[in-house]
Amino acid sequence: MISPEFPTGNGKVDLHLKCRDKFGIIEIKSFRSHAGTQNGILQAASYARSLNLNSVTLALFVPVDDEAVLAKLSGEHQSDGVTVTVVAIGWT
Repeated sequence: MISPEFPTGNGKVDLHLKCRDKFGIIEIKSFRSHAGTQNGILQAASYARSLNLNSVTLALFVPVDDEAVLAKLSGEHQSDGVTVTVVAIGWT
């Protein structure tokens, strides 16, 4: 089951995923800057921790179609014991 957690005016939507006894989240953000992405990683980790999860995926929509740029923005990050997997998705 996938259910969105609709925003309360902050412009974001998180997806909550549940399959039998497994639970996860995907946080969705638009790329604005590298500093904003780093802040998004910290926010996603904090959100995951608040749900007692040790990992979260951050889907980052980037207004480019350059695979090298998308690959550079994608990757795994650690924040206070939480693994944040950033997946940069290009759109133009």
